[in-house]
Amino acid sequence: MEQAVFISRVEQLKYCDDNFTRLYFGIEFCERLLPTMQQLKKVLSVVKKGNMDFSFVTPYVTNKGLKQLEALIPAVAREVPQAEVVFNDWGVFHFLQEAQLPVTPVLGRLLTKMKRGPRIMNIIDQVPPETRRYCQTTSLTVPEIRNFLKGNDIFRIELDNLLQGMNLDEAGSDIHKSLYLPFAYISTSRFCLTANCEDERQKEYVGVFPCSKECRKYTFTLFNPVMNLPLVRKGNSIFFMHDAIPEVVTSRQIDRIVVQPEIPI
Repeated sequence: MEQAVFISRVEQLKYCDDNFTRLYFGIEFCERLLPTMQQLKKVLSVVKKGNMDFSFVTPYVTNKGLKQLEALIPAVAREVPQAEVVFNDWGVFHFLQEAQLPVTPVLGRLLTKMKRGPRIMNIIDQVPPETRRYCQTTSLTVPEIRNFLKGNDIFRIELDNLLQGMNLDEAGSDIHKSLYLPFAYISTSRFCLTANCEDERQKEYVGVFPCSKECRKYTFTLFNPVMNLPLVRKGNSIFFMHDAIPEVVTSRQIDRIVVQPEIPI
């Protein structure tokens, strides 16, 4: 079982130790948090010095964000050939195809469809077995999706740790799977409720505004009676925490654990 650690900031390099053979670095949820070239090169120097494998994680992007990635990803390819690029935007994947860089594409968890909402736990014991099983599967159960991924040389996908359990029996053994622990994402949006949260005058406004990266300073815990556990809002995304090791790990249907020491924003 491969063990990887996921960091979203250079300051989190302190989490790299001998327990991990692979480093994930980057951001899944907001192009405004993409690293600078200087930050990326600092991380890559640690990767090379520690002889670690590397995965560069990228978010969904606008044209502006794509332009940044068109500089960052080639730098990864030059410094760490055959590194993985985890993409969460098909436009980024299109760039990887066109650029023909020596990197390995990985389908990010934002593009891997799963029933993530915690409210499902309110009904999961009341539905027929076939419905429960469906709620434990991923989009990989669809043959056309598996064939599309393999036809485009995508042989790894990223997964969240579902509260209702996971069923990967029909997910294809020829596509490798990574499991993120302990933070699972529920939803994300370009509408960031954390932006301008320090400004009382802006509290009634929701939109895509200039921000001061308040998400790096504040984390909000959300409670609701229909949820069976607290939710965590960080920036423009909502997460829940679930650190129980699922059966798919012990049955070796997962071959990589991606540990997130902090919420990955």
